[in-house]
Amino acid sequence: MQHKDMQRGMTRRTFVALAGALAVATSLPRTVMAAGAGSSAADSATDSAADGGGSAFGFIPKRGKTTVNQSPDKYTWYVKDYVGMNAAAVGYTSLGEDRLDKYGSGLLKIVYVASDGTYLNPTDEDLLKRYVVFAQNLQPNTEIKLTFLTDSDGKEYDSLVDYQSVEEIVLAVSKVGEQPGEALCMTPIEPSPDKYTRYVRDYVGRNLAACGYGSLGGDRMDEYGKAHVELVLITDDGTFLDPTDDAALSEWVVAYQDVEPNTPIAVTFLTDSDGVEYDSLVDSCSIESIGLYVTRIQQ
Repeated sequence: MQHKDMQRGMTRRTFVALAGALAVATSLPRTVMAAGAGSSAADSATDSAADGGGSAFGFIPKRGKTTVNQSPDKYTWYVKDYVGMNAAAVGYTSLGEDRLDKYGSGLLKIVYVASDGTYLNPTDEDLLKRYVVFAQNLQPNTEIKLTFLTDSDGKEYDSLVDYQSVEEIVLAVSKVGEQPGEALCMTPIEPSPDKYTRYVRDYVGRNLAACGYGSLGGDRMDEYGKAHVELVLITDDGTFLDPTDDAALSEWVVAYQDVEPNTPIAVTFLTDSDGVEYDSLVDSCSIESIGLYVTRIQQ
């Protein structure tokens, strides 16, 4: 069982150094440096932008460069190419105030990450209209697999999803008409092979309000399949943050996380008296918390 405040060898000096680097990066160039974040997708986006002349924004790749595979059945879907799309044109805002995009009966969560740390509230359409996507952490045509719940006779329900291999995609955005900054949180997260295995996300560079959700119990939590992992918030100056106050959290950005992206999370489920697993009652989760070390966004 993981201790909630485990720092995994990170010293206070290291965190302060990271926070200092973020503070410098978010001042003049308005670019947050994501320590440890994957660079492959960001480099790909930069290379694509180099040959994107003639597009509406100059530095944005032309639409239609990637032909997305057609779904062969209700169990298999492929990640879309979002680069060049206005942020407001991506998916829709759910009643739960998440940004979602439909893939058959599945729903993919959209996470916007701006280079300067700005929080893009998914419910603020006017704000989203001012931003355009210039990179994504999952390549177009990444496969998304779905399985469906069954009734007592073993017959599948048409639209009740039991398992989805990819739960979210991170979209790097910049203001329309402006040169993009650094693409953050671009680590490609491994697709889940089944409902028993998930992989830790890349939070470094995300606005804190875009990390998980505030639970009724007053904690900051994030969903990993049917499991819920607590996000423990540690500020560089000792400030207390209410995990449920998105307005306050939106002033902070993640500088470090104490569990590496793509670390496996093993999940087991409770069973009834006949040994049959419940669909969503989690018995154990190998990672119960992830420490997020955060620094205030420089205005």
